[in-house]
Amino acid sequence: MIAEGIYQLPIPTPFAVGEVNLYLVAGETLTLVDVGPLTEEAWSALAGGMEQIGYRLEDVEQVVLTHHHVDHCGLLERVREVSGAVTLAHPLARPYVEHDRAFMDFHDQFFLQIYRESGVPEEKLSLIQRFHQMITTFSTPSKIDLALKHEQRVPGLAEWQVLYTPGHSQSHLSLYRERDRVFIGGDHIIKHISSNAFTEPPRDKTLTRPLTLVQYRTALEMCADMDIEMVLPGHGEVVTNHRELILGRLNRNWERTGVLRQHLRDGEKTAYQLTELLFPTLIHKEMPLTLSETLGHLDLLAVLHQVEIHKRNGVNYYSL
Repeated sequence: MIAEGIYQLPIPTPFAVGEVNLYLVAGETLTLVDVGPLTEEAWSALAGGMEQIGYRLEDVEQVVLTHHHVDHCGLLERVREVSGAVTLAHPLARPYVEHDRAFMDFHDQFFLQIYRESGVPEEKLSLIQRFHQMITTFSTPSKIDLALKHEQRVPGLAEWQVLYTPGHSQSHLSLYRERDRVFIGGDHIIKHISSNAFTEPPRDKTLTRPLTLVQYRTALEMCADMDIEMVLPGHGEVVTNHRELILGRLNRNWERTGVLRQHLRDGEKTAYQLTELLFPTLIHKEMPLTLSETLGHLDLLAVLHQVEIHKRNGVNYYSL
């Protein structure tokens, strides 16, 4: 038991981030927070972990998803089939969890435009299809029964409050128990790595890109103002110094914007060109992740009018 009534279940993933932490909350309703990716290794670890703490998967009454990424939601349908559990999540998780075809088509259209505006070479646009492959490989279509909103109480867990903490994903939420100041944070606050503010489509199906790093920083600042004794993260170790960690992350954002401005001193560049300068090796392995990082920091500079943006032939060029 990692905190009163809460058990941590480390589950293997096939991703570079390593294990994902799930949490079983033994409240008035037995609740599993996140479920892990759709792999046999993850399923065995989940079932075995439940047995070690005296429960079965069949005992789970509800699942709360912190967000829609497959390392957190991929086993959802398999858990539901075994347990009959209902699913609670932010409404923006629904199209990803349900594999909504119309949304996936919109998703492709959105990223095609964003990548072209960013100056991504045409031969690299096939990366958009890899998203579909990841979704269908590591998750199966499932269902969200109840949408959760900011500051509401979690049904079946009266002590727990929902906090909407977007940035890492548009669907990201966290859970907070004021009595002992425990915060189940998903990928919002992680000790050993800085959560990526992934570029994602907007909720209203326009092609207006959400300012995900701006969102993320705002949600971090909200949490820094809270009395939190421990953060139970989606990956890695428990965080007990959340304010210090958050301040460090916020400061590093400004350090990176300074590096971007330095790269722009010799002339205008596209977001893709700047990503090549920031991540010369990683860009070839993780282009969506690294481009999200660059776009997020360019957004910060643009909000503060510290860069100019000029569009030519459908491509955005940044300059001082």
